[in-house]
Parts: sequence; C-alpha cells; structure tokens
Amino acid sequence: MGGGLPRNYRPDEKLDTILFETAVWTINGPGGQILGTAPSLRQALDTAASFTASGTAVVTLCRMPDDNVIVFPPQIRRLQKLCAGREIPVLREPITR
Repeated sequence: MGGGLPRNYRPDEKLDTILFETAVWTINGPGGQILGTAPSLRQALDTAASFTASGTAVVTLCRMPDDNVIVFPPQIRRLQKLCAGREIPVLREPITR
C-alpha cells in the first residue's frame, strides 16, 4: 500500500452521504465474527452502539458484498457523534397551549 489508505477506505464526508442508502452492512467483532447485519450504514452505527454498550467489542462495519467499504472504530465513533448531533430530542410531555 505504500503508506496510503486502503482502497476500501472512505472519508467521513463520503460516508455521511451514504448513511441512509440501502445496502447490507455487517457489524463485526474480533476474529471477523459477524455480530449482526443492518440495511443501512445509519442502522449499522446504531447496532454497533448497542453491542458496545453491552460490552461486546465491535471491530469493523463492512458494506457487502466483498467488503467494499470498511469502517473502523475511530471512524465509527466520529460518525455516531455526527448522527447524534443531528437528532431532535423526543418530547416526553404533551405540548399544551
């Protein structure tokens, strides 16, 4: 690779544009174990957060087939923060006028 980035790397900005595109994403643990699948990168990020919260290590997110996009933990965390910053909090109390 000569010190460059792998072919299946995508910058955060590119991944941001495909968050909701339909594709099969695998959530992978140590040793390539597939922990689960998701129909979009956005849902894969949520699933990865759930696994991490339960104490399960998430090593990569991979878009299938052929692992043509791989997202590693530092980028997973950045994308999760990006998504969280865009979410609108759910109102728990009814709005009265």
